[in-house]
Parts: sequence; C-alpha cells; structure tokens
Amino acid sequence: MKAKLIEEGGRVVGAFLKLVVSRPPKSGAEPEEEPAEPSTSVVSTQVDSTPQPSAIALPTSAETTRELKRRLGRELYRAELDLAAGLKIAGKPCDCLSNKHTLELEAASEELISQDPDNPVYQEIITWIGANSPKVSVEAIYSGNYATEYPHMANEFKGFRKRVMGSVATGESTATSKDPAASITLDQAKAMAAEEAAKEVERQWKEA
Repeated sequence: MKAKLIEEGGRVVGAFLKLVVSRPPKSGAEPEEEPAEPSTSVVSTQVDSTPQPSAIALPTSAETTRELKRRLGRELYRAELDLAAGLKIAGKPCDCLSNKHTLELEAASEELISQDPDNPVYQEIITWIGANSPKVSVEAIYSGNYATEYPHMANEFKGFRKRVMGSVATGESTATSKDPAASITLDQAKAMAAEEAAKEVERQWKEA
C-alpha cells in the first residue's frame, strides 16, 4: 500500500512539473506610449481694429477768454451785491470778501491778464484786492470803521464788471457808458441773488 501511494504521488508531482515547464513564458509589460509631441499652434496676432477717435475739438482762445470773462463778471457782481449790503448778512459781518470772492476774483483775473492783455482792468482788480483786503475783513466790518466806504466800493466793482464784460471800452469812464448789451441781464442778476440767498439759508440752517 505504501509503495502504491508513493508511486501515485510521484506521478502527480511529475505531471505538475510538466505543466510548469510547458507553460508559455509570461509576456513582458507593453511599452508605455511616448507622450505625443505637443501640437504647435500658430498664435495669430490680432490687430486692434478699433477705429481711432477723431481729433477732439478744444475750445478756441476766444471761447476760453469769453468764458473766463463770464466767470469773473459773475464774481464781481456777487461781490458788488455784498458790498452794497455793507458786507453783512442778517445784520452780521460776512467773510465773503475776506477769502471766498477774492480768491476767485484773483484767479480769474490772473488768467485773463494773458488771455486779454490789452485790458488793464484785470491787474486793477488784483491791485484793488491787495489794497483793500484789510478793510473787508470780518474784524473790519464788525468795527464799522469802513461802513461808509462799502457803497463806493460796490460802485467800483460795478465799473470793473462793465469793463470786463465789454460794456465800457478800456479807459472810458463808466459814467458815459450807455451800452448795456454786455452787462449781466436782469434775469441773470435775479438768478445770482437767489443762489446767494439759498447758500446763506443753507449755511444758517447748518449752524442752527
């Protein structure tokens, strides 16, 4: 019996060895595919086809001068009204000519000296401001020392305004001028007065 089992075991082992020997060799792993070369794409340069804007028209020298004169005339008129009122609002001294109006008057006058060099009124306005600033300060108004001069100053500003706006030729007396065409109209004067009144109401409202 033992011999029989040993014989059968040998056959099984021999059959297994034959199966192993006859088994085809394991094929190696397939080679990895090489990465494809990056495709070269042609980058097209896009030309900006946006139409260029045409030349922008700028104001002419005459138009600039006219606008500067209008601004200066408006400030002169406001200052004229303040002076005619004794530089007081609601009975109290205002600082209208101590900084606000005078700065704008000087700035516009300085620009117009080069824009309209034949008219000496611009330098006269600057000179007037330099000479009379101490008289129109809040302290000077409160003191009352120059109260009688303010109406005369208002008349001076009226003369400045007319000369700036062209109603009086350079060197001509304001008393002989009869051309109101270039002066500020009644509607413009009303609008300016209303604007100043609105500003004062707003100021007092904020201070209340």
